[in-house]
Amino acid sequence: MISWRRPDASPGSDSISLRVARVLAVVLASAAFQVVTQVLLARALTKSEVGLVSLVLGALPLLSTLSLVGQDSATVRFLSRPESSRYDVPAHVRRVLLLVLPAGAAVALAGAGYYSLSGVALAAVIVLVVSQNLVTVLTSALRAAHRYELAMAGMRMPAMAAGLILALLFGLHKMSLASSLGALIVAYGASSLVLTAGIAPSLPAGPERVPPNVVKSGLFFFGLSISFSVMIAVDKLIIGKLMSYADLAVYATVFAVMKAFDFLFYSLNYVLMPRVNAVKDLRLARLNAWIAGLAGVMFALYLLLGGRVVHILYGGRYDHGAYLILPFALSGVVKLFYSVPSSVIGGRLPENALRQFLTFNLFAMVLNVVLDVILIRTFGLLGAAVATVIAWGVRLLGGYAVIMSNRPQPR
Repeated sequence: MISWRRPDASPGSDSISLRVARVLAVVLASAAFQVVTQVLLARALTKSEVGLVSLVLGALPLLSTLSLVGQDSATVRFLSRPESSRYDVPAHVRRVLLLVLPAGAAVALAGAGYYSLSGVALAAVIVLVVSQNLVTVLTSALRAAHRYELAMAGMRMPAMAAGLILALLFGLHKMSLASSLGALIVAYGASSLVLTAGIAPSLPAGPERVPPNVVKSGLFFFGLSISFSVMIAVDKLIIGKLMSYADLAVYATVFAVMKAFDFLFYSLNYVLMPRVNAVKDLRLARLNAWIAGLAGVMFALYLLLGGRVVHILYGGRYDHGAYLILPFALSGVVKLFYSVPSSVIGGRLPENALRQFLTFNLFAMVLNVVLDVILIRTFGLLGAAVATVIAWGVRLLGGYAVIMSNRPQPR
């Protein structure tokens, strides 16, 4: 059973950067499993089969976000406050699950129908979305209690389990399209059950009910999450529609090498959003300077070594996609900086700031879709990568504009 002890949230407790580093360590520990997954798929399956599995995994964040309707972020925003210990967390989690689990199944069916998926691919989409929703809600309660490392480990458990099972299948020479999709079903389904048994009994049950308006506030986060998930997945989804699965395999396989940017971004955002509710001094200038230094180092390393890493990992099969590394790295740098305004606005600023931020993000989402359709038809895979850089730049500028017009409230 997981301990629910809330760490000290005073200004003298661990710095934000130290907490981010701890979460990043958890993320990096799981990164190898995701790399293993992509490498094994690329080595054992045809490019079309890799493209189909990439489509299933690429659609998962979007389909899960559609059915979570912002309840994970709304839970974190409310329960990360110091006074939240008096609320009945298990009852709130049950109410949220009764909403998001059936919604997950329905959205998964719709998504699978759009791409005419059937059989084990259809089953994989449904199980992955429902399981991901369950895991996300449970770990959101841990994240709100500032148990960042445990929460991130829980979020990463399904992907880690999938990597282990796929490695076993590869070693036994049993890896096929059907067995790979079956491995994903087992990994995600079993992980969600294990986490339910470990987390649910530990949730604190205070005497007061979580206010109903917390569920309502999820609508703002729903819009923000939709725009984020669309921008994460839309390039792959549109490539899968306008180009071949083989082209999608090249794009997704090279992008997998760039995951270090995403790992750091998720770690930053994961800690910052609840943490800004627990500290008085945000020290945003120092945090931005730290991000700038780290982003510069990562950008340089990718430009110098990224092509060789692609060659070594995939045995030369995807070398022709190495030109995507530069635009992928640019979008990664922009996302790192975006974590700061996103976390401050989502975790601390008033509802009016959330509304303004949502407007900027929805505009960036629409812009991304339009640019993807236009630039993919003109420049192919490079067009998709460039569209992503432009749209994330708009999103970042919008976030800083909202920060400047809405000063963080003192705690």
